[in-house]
Amino acid sequence: MSGESTDRATGGLPSMFERYKIPLGLVVLVVALRPLITSEMVLGYNAIASKMLIMMLFVAGFNLLFGYTGLLSFGHAMFLGFGIYIPAILVLNGAWVLPAGGNITFLVGVILALAAVAVYGYLLGTLIVGMGEIYFALLTLAFSQAIYFIVLRNPGELTGGSNGLTQGTLPDFVEQTRGEIAIEAFGLSLDWYWAVAVVFLLGMLALWQIVRSPFGRSLVAVSENEQLARAMGVDTTSYKIWSVTFSGVFSALAGVLLMIQNSGAAIENLSVFTSGDTVLMAVLGGVNYFFGPVVGAFSWLFVEDFLTNFELWQFPLSEVTFVTVDLSDILVYWQFLLGALFVVVVLTAPEEGIWGYIRSVASWLRKRMQQVRA
Repeated sequence: MSGESTDRATGGLPSMFERYKIPLGLVVLVVALRPLITSEMVLGYNAIASKMLIMMLFVAGFNLLFGYTGLLSFGHAMFLGFGIYIPAILVLNGAWVLPAGGNITFLVGVILALAAVAVYGYLLGTLIVGMGEIYFALLTLAFSQAIYFIVLRNPGELTGGSNGLTQGTLPDFVEQTRGEIAIEAFGLSLDWYWAVAVVFLLGMLALWQIVRSPFGRSLVAVSENEQLARAMGVDTTSYKIWSVTFSGVFSALAGVLLMIQNSGAAIENLSVFTSGDTVLMAVLGGVNYFFGPVVGAFSWLFVEDFLTNFELWQFPLSEVTFVTVDLSDILVYWQFLLGALFVVVVLTAPEEGIWGYIRSVASWLRKRMQQVRA
């Protein structure tokens, strides 16, 4: 596992900057993402930027299990669902559950969701991590589908079934005006993107601390050579179980944000397609790197939104156009185009991904510049 968190200072960079380059990179990402993405020349609307941050957190949580521990989950959407449905259900039925008010009910729902997913993840890990990697992948899919069908059956009229929960699920401090979301608290108004950014930064920094801790390095040892790690006295089963637990908690946290983002709970977020997309995003970005899932989620969502709305190609790109090509019939198959890129990545560098290529190119350019200066 070659992650940025384990790199040594090179190229004369200040050691302090090198040590904290991941937190600094996350801050730069948060500050630059929305102005870049919401530009009229790119995607042109605000909601996609906050959705990208949410999915980056979700895929990064998944990669703690897949990239760092070596356990592939085909049902990670079930953890996302805890964060989506539990707060929504409590707020919607808060009048008889917690009469203290919508805000308190929501906060209790968030705490309950994180606690429930931690208990569920620990019990699930205890049950299936000892069965081998292939069985682990299949069993996560089976448990995820079981939860999906339970929610679909709408037990006690709580989950909304196939229609989901679309009304009365938001806490009182969330204000919506013409599709724009803001957080109203203590007489202040905070744009939804920046609220997501704060949670994103806190969640990603917590993940960073985990992967660079002795616990995280032990996960990497388990992933790279489990027999050697066991021979050195590492309780590999315990580490795997806790990896499932932590991965589930971070995924549920992303689910809470996604519930507010979508103003409710949708059954589609629990589907096998969501779990499959998560795997694709992680591998596409590069499971060997902390920033790999971030790049993978960004690339996937950017291509999804950009290509499906890109209908006409004009040459040159100016007011005077000589050639216009209608691409709308081709680009509706954006998943095939992205799938082709995924196949190329898997065949050439299955653990490096796009971020690995970017790092390789940057390293090559740095060496060339050093040679030129010499």
